[in-house]
Amino acid sequence: MNSNETKDEELAIVRLKYKKGDLIIKEGDYGVSIYKIIEGLVSIFTEADNAVIPLATIGQGAVLGETIFLNDKNMMERRSSSARALEDTLVEVWHPRLLRMEYEQMPPVIRYLADQTLTHIGRMNKLVVKLTDQKIKQREHQREVDPWAAKRRYYRKRVNLPFLCTPLYSSSKSTMKGLIKDISLGGAGLEIRPILSPVFPYRLGEEFLISTTLPNDRNLEFSCRLVSIKEGKSRDTRILGVSFIELSEHSAKNLGFFLMP
Repeated sequence: MNSNETKDEELAIVRLKYKKGDLIIKEGDYGVSIYKIIEGLVSIFTEADNAVIPLATIGQGAVLGETIFLNDKNMMERRSSSARALEDTLVEVWHPRLLRMEYEQMPPVIRYLADQTLTHIGRMNKLVVKLTDQKIKQREHQREVDPWAAKRRYYRKRVNLPFLCTPLYSSSKSTMKGLIKDISLGGAGLEIRPILSPVFPYRLGEEFLISTTLPNDRNLEFSCRLVSIKEGKSRDTRILGVSFIELSEHSAKNLGFFLMP
């Protein structure tokens, strides 16, 4: 076997399967591979002060580990975040040299745009980690000052609020309607009829944007993550448990007043 054949084998694209819960990339490890998701759903996250900070949930067609190939010295850098399969997942694994050969053939302007985009993404991820870490510390401080704060955060109020929902990252552009049956400052329970939105991505870990109007006519909008799916009281209904990812200060204030006894 000659050296060219060996090089071709080293750069060959392979496919790997990961089961739900498997770690694909571990933060802090050395790594050179780049992954494209063929099937499944993957959570990208990092850790700070023993807290898990979600950065993104990505699915079919998305790529992870891509920043490594832009700079040769990155080949010896540690992974800046982790990736875990939220469901059984199939990925293509690319060697960075393969991408680098194509990268070097790109026009200089396109290479510059690619470099800038990845630099911006890196800065945004660092900002997300910093802001989330600040929120965690603020909550811990609030618990020390007000020991009842945590109980109020998870207090759920029974409601019957119509909502409109759209997926944040899925390729599906469908919308879903239903009723918010209970809500707290940390999440909500949604009643839906899958038969009315059969193509909607009902997958654990999927992230949505939900809008509704409170009984006091205050608008409420929040991004959330699907954490549980249960059968409803009737066969054609499902109860989706969601946890808030982001609640604007305005929406948090409106919801806080609404939840007061």
